[in-house]
Amino acid sequence: AAMDASFQPDRFGFLHIDLNSFFASVEQQLHPEYRGKPTAVTATMADTGTIIAASYEAKEFRVRTGTKVGEAKRLCPEILLVNGNHTTYAKYSHEIAAAVERVCPVAHTPSIDEMVCQLIGREQEPARARQIALAIKQAIRDDVGETLRCSIGMAPNRYLAKIASDMQKPDGLIGLLPSQLPRAIAHLDLRDLPGVGARTEARLHAKGITTMAQLLALDRNGMHALWDSVWGDRLYHWLRGGQTGDDGAPVRDDLQKSLGHSHVMGPEHRTPAGAWAVAHKLL
Repeated sequence: AAMDASFQPDRFGFLHIDLNSFFASVEQQLHPEYRGKPTAVTATMADTGTIIAASYEAKEFRVRTGTKVGEAKRLCPEILLVNGNHTTYAKYSHEIAAAVERVCPVAHTPSIDEMVCQLIGREQEPARARQIALAIKQAIRDDVGETLRCSIGMAPNRYLAKIASDMQKPDGLIGLLPSQLPRAIAHLDLRDLPGVGARTEARLHAKGITTMAQLLALDRNGMHALWDSVWGDRLYHWLRGGQTGDDGAPVRDDLQKSLGHSHVMGPEHRTPAGAWAVAHKLL
C-alpha cells in the first residue's frame, strides 16, 4: 500500500534527563539527616541571599529557585539552609553521567543537571525507549544515590524531549509520540516552551497569542511572521514532532549565546576587591 508521505512511525528519537532539585538532592544524599525535610541550597546565608535549589519538601511551602532567603524562612520556619558547593555538584553530575552511560550514551549535556541521549534503531520503539528510561533511573539510584531522582522526557526531537521532561516531576517519565502531536502539548502554557521567557511571552501576548492552542493553530508562515525569523519555522516543525536541518538546542541562534555560571555575593564580599575575587573564581 502507498504510504502517506507525512506519516511518521511512532518512535522516540531522544531522551531528555532532567535531574530533580539537583543541588538540594545532592545535599540530601550527602546528609541523610536532611532527607524528608525541607532543604534549600543558597549561595549566601544572609536574608538578602537567594535560594538556588529547593528540595521537594521545601517546594511544598512554595520555596523555589529565586526565592529570597528571608522569604524562605518566613514561608517555612523549619527550613534547612545549606551553603552550596559547586565543585561537589560538578562531581555528582559527572558520576550521574557515567551511570547514564552504562545504559545509553550521553549525546549532549546542556547544563549541569540535564543530559540528552539520542536513541538509534530499535531503541526508538516506545516500549524499548521506556525500558531504557527506567534503566537510567535505576542506574542513577544504584551508582550515585537514592535521593537523586530525575524526570525523563521521550520525544521525536530534542526540543519536545526537553518539554516532556518538565511535564511530570519529580521522578517523571513522559513520552510524546508523533501520532499524539501537537495535541499532547496543547494544554501547556506558552512559558513551558524552552526559549519563551517573560519578554517573549509579552511579545506574543502583544500579537494576540496568549495560549498554546492559539500558537498551534498557526501555519508555518504564521509562525515565521510571529517570530519574525527562521526560529518560527523551526518551532512549527519541532512542536509537531519534526526534525529540522538544525535540530539544535532551543536557542534563538545556531550558536549558544552564552554559558551561565553565577554566584550571589554575600554582603561581606560586596566591595570592589570582593567582586574582583568572585569574578576571578567564576572565570
